[in-house]
Amino acid sequence: MSFFFIKKLYRNNELLFWSFLFSLVFLSAGILFPQSLIGGLNSLNTSLLSIFSSYYLVLGLLIVLLALGILISPLRKKRLGEAKPEYSGFSWIALLYSTGMGSGLLLRAVQEPVYYFNNPPVLSENASQMALQYNYFHWGFTPWAFYSVFGLIVAYNLYVKKAPDFLHAILPGVKTKWLSTIAQVLTIFITITGVIASLGLGTGQFIGGINEYFQLKLDSSYLVWTALLIGIAATLSALTGIQKVIKILADFDMIASIALMVFIGLFLNFVPFIRNTSLAFFKYVFHFFEMSLSIGAFKTTPLFLKEWTVFYWAFWLAWVPFTGIFIARISKGRTIRDFIIATILVPTLATIIWFSVFANHGFEIIKSENIHQFDNVFTSLFVFLQHFPFSTLTVMLAIVLVLIAIINSVDSAIFVLGMFSDRGQENPSMVHKSCWGIIITAMAVGITSVGTSELLNAISNLLIIMSLPFSFLYLFVIFTFLRSITKTYSSTKVSTTVNSK
Repeated sequence: MSFFFIKKLYRNNELLFWSFLFSLVFLSAGILFPQSLIGGLNSLNTSLLSIFSSYYLVLGLLIVLLALGILISPLRKKRLGEAKPEYSGFSWIALLYSTGMGSGLLLRAVQEPVYYFNNPPVLSENASQMALQYNYFHWGFTPWAFYSVFGLIVAYNLYVKKAPDFLHAILPGVKTKWLSTIAQVLTIFITITGVIASLGLGTGQFIGGINEYFQLKLDSSYLVWTALLIGIAATLSALTGIQKVIKILADFDMIASIALMVFIGLFLNFVPFIRNTSLAFFKYVFHFFEMSLSIGAFKTTPLFLKEWTVFYWAFWLAWVPFTGIFIARISKGRTIRDFIIATILVPTLATIIWFSVFANHGFEIIKSENIHQFDNVFTSLFVFLQHFPFSTLTVMLAIVLVLIAIINSVDSAIFVLGMFSDRGQENPSMVHKSCWGIIITAMAVGITSVGTSELLNAISNLLIIMSLPFSFLYLFVIFTFLRSITKTYSSTKVSTTVNSK
C-alpha cells in the first residue's frame, strides 16, 4: 500500500515526492546511524567552511553593495505591482522581522555580545564597543541584504514581469526542466532543514528556560511533547492564512518584544549606553569593508572566522529561500525603495537597538559581579532577566515570546513550502499546508526524541552544507535579474530616443 502511495505521489507531485523522500531518509539515518551521520556532516561542514571562507566573505559584501546600488538607482521608484499593499506598515515590518530572525534574537540577546566581550575578535582598547560592533556586523546589513535581494528579485519578477507563479519567479525564462527542478528541490530541502533547526533550537531554549528559572529537570520527553505541540500550533496557524493568526502572532511578538526591551532599558546607565552604541555603530559602518573581508586591523583568526562570521553567512544564506519568498509574498504594492529600506535598514537598526540594550546590561553585570553565567545559549536570557525586578513576569514573557517566534518561523515556512508544492500558488491549498505541517512536525519529533543537541547540530551542519550550492544558484538568479534589467533599460532608452526623433 505504501509503495502505491509513493508511486502516486511521484506522478502527481514530484516536488512533494522528493521532499518526502529526503525527510524520510534523513530521519531514518538520524535514528539508525546517528553517530555516523553526525560525524560525516561535521567533517564535511568543517572542510567546506575552511575552503570557502573567503568566498562567503566576498559574497556577503557583494550582496550588500548590490542592495545599495539598487536603492540609489532609478529602479528604486518602481512599484512591485499596481495593487495596494495588503498590510499596514507596522504589520508588514512585524511579519518580515519575526520571520527573518525568529527566536535567534532571544537566543543570542545576551550570550553572543558577552562572548565577544570576554573573547575579543580583534585587539581593542574598548571591549564593550568591539563586542557590540561585531554583534551588529553578524546581525545587521549583510543577513538582511541576503534576504532582501532575493525577495526583491522574486517580487519584481512576479509583480512587474508577471511571472505566472512563485516557482517561475525565481528563474524566469529558464526553460531547462532539470535546472528548474534542481533549483526548486534545493530550495525546499534548505527550507525543511532550516525550519527544523529553528524548531529544535527554540524548543531547547523553551525547556532550558523553564528548567533554569523553576529549578526543574525536565528530560528529553518534554522536548518531544513541546516540539509536537509547537508543530501542531504552527500548522493550524498556517492553515488560517497570513491575514489571520500569522499576522496576529507577528504583531504581538513585535509589541511584546519592544515592551520587554523598553523595560530592561529603564534600568540602563544611559551615558555609557549611548556612547557605546553610537560609537560601535559608527565603527561598524566606517569599517564595514574591512570587517566584511577580514583584513587590516579587523583581520580575525581563522578559527573565529570559521566559527562565527562564515558560519553566520552560510546560515543566513540557508534561510534566504524561505524568508525571501515570504517577504516577496507580503510586499505586493510597495515601491522598491520602500522594500529595501523596510527589509534592510529598519530591521538592522531595530536589531542594533535590541542587542545594545541587553548587551550593555550584560557587560555591567559581568564587571560588577565578576561572573560568567551567560555562556549557555539556551539559558543565558533567563539568567539575565533574574537580575531585574518582576523577573517572574519577564521570564514568563520571554518564554511566551520564544514560543511565538518559533511558531511564526514554522508557520511561515509551511506556507512557503505549500506555495512550492502547490505549483507556485500565492495561496496554497489546505491539503498542501497540512502535508508540510505533518512532515515538519514528524521530523522535529523524531529528532528531539533521539538526541536533541547532537542531531540538531547535525541539522545545522546539513543546513550550512546545502547553503553552498544554493549560493551558486543565488548568484545565477542575480545575474539573470541584472541581465533582464539591463535589457529592459536599454530597450526603453532606444525607444525613447526613436520617439524623440
